[in-house]
Amino acid sequence: MKTKSPRFRVVVTGDICPYGALEEALLSRDVTEIIEPAAQLFAKADLLIGNLEIPLCEKFSPIQKFGTSPNFMAKPDVAEALKRMGFGILTLANNHIMDQGTQGLQETLHTLASSGISCCGAGLSHSDACNPAVYITTNHTLAVFNFAEGEFAQANENGAGAARLEPFWSASRIMEARQQYDFIIAILHLGNEYIPIPSDVTISACRAMAHAGADAVVAHHPHVPQCSEIYEGVPICYSLGNFLFGPRDNPAKVMKYSPGWYLSTVAELIFTGEGCTLQLHPFRQQTDLTLGMLTEQGRSAFKKYVDFGTRIVATPQRHQKIWDQEARNLFRGFTGRLRNYATDINSSDPRARRKSAAILHELFRTDAHHARVQRGFRLMCEQRENDDLQAQDDLKKLYDLLRESLSAD
Repeated sequence: MKTKSPRFRVVVTGDICPYGALEEALLSRDVTEIIEPAAQLFAKADLLIGNLEIPLCEKFSPIQKFGTSPNFMAKPDVAEALKRMGFGILTLANNHIMDQGTQGLQETLHTLASSGISCCGAGLSHSDACNPAVYITTNHTLAVFNFAEGEFAQANENGAGAARLEPFWSASRIMEARQQYDFIIAILHLGNEYIPIPSDVTISACRAMAHAGADAVVAHHPHVPQCSEIYEGVPICYSLGNFLFGPRDNPAKVMKYSPGWYLSTVAELIFTGEGCTLQLHPFRQQTDLTLGMLTEQGRSAFKKYVDFGTRIVATPQRHQKIWDQEARNLFRGFTGRLRNYATDINSSDPRARRKSAAILHELFRTDAHHARVQRGFRLMCEQRENDDLQAQDDLKKLYDLLRESLSAD
């Protein structure tokens, strides 16, 4: 039910994962100093939303995971620090919220409730996980839905975990809610990590939320900001990147191979009875893990980066060429690993069998991953394994603009 509402401002951040030195900073320092460049933006918001990509719990009880993804956890006191930053809603549908199992999720839910922070996107049953967080004022109601590909954190059947991003179910929840709330935001955790342009799977999922009735769609997970667009009048941000993420072991290597890790965008959504507008505010996470401003040169490069990505997404043939090239890049190392997985599946070692089965299971049930692998196999079948020079040039330009966005004067 659309109403003639006054201006209503919502600010959304990307991934918050305070482990190690960042956790210590949140618990020992004035949090306003940590987010100082964004403090004024946060203060203007009627509602501040962030993605909590870590369970808040005391007991270490990690689930079994395979691959390079760690099992995160942070102390429950972190919730109070996030409350002082101004967060009113935290989304939990992501691939780390179940890192400490059901016990860790249960304690996280209890901790956030005790701190007065609403949440959505994960629950002790899948039906609960799919319920929105609702923000109510005198003049309007806002529903925030949160779904994720989820990987190891995804709820199975109606069990505990992250709300599954599903082609029909997720969109139908948005459609049902359209008659109950003045405004709806769909926040998705999906996509391919470290890639500066959304895949066709990500684009389809986000547009489906807009088509179902969301007033705005915001996504994260790739650890790098991506472009935005207006689709059927609905603003879509395809990835905000990190907001506050714990330290990496080798910053120089990260900067070389995934420079977007240290670049963050914060989405400012302004709602009226006529719709929603989106403005992106770029920041950088500095070596001391606090937020910093971009330089004038960096802001210029960031705008070029976002605009270039938006033009690529608006040109399907050019966009497809980039993802064909990404599939080629993946397959150069993947076919060897696939041979090893197949060997381990037939191993007499139960752990080796279980590890390969788990990796392949996550690879093929997570849309972002299996679509990329499927594309690679298709290119092999069609004998189109040679590199595409235009796609390589486009990718190089995107990565160069990411690095330039983080440049110093």
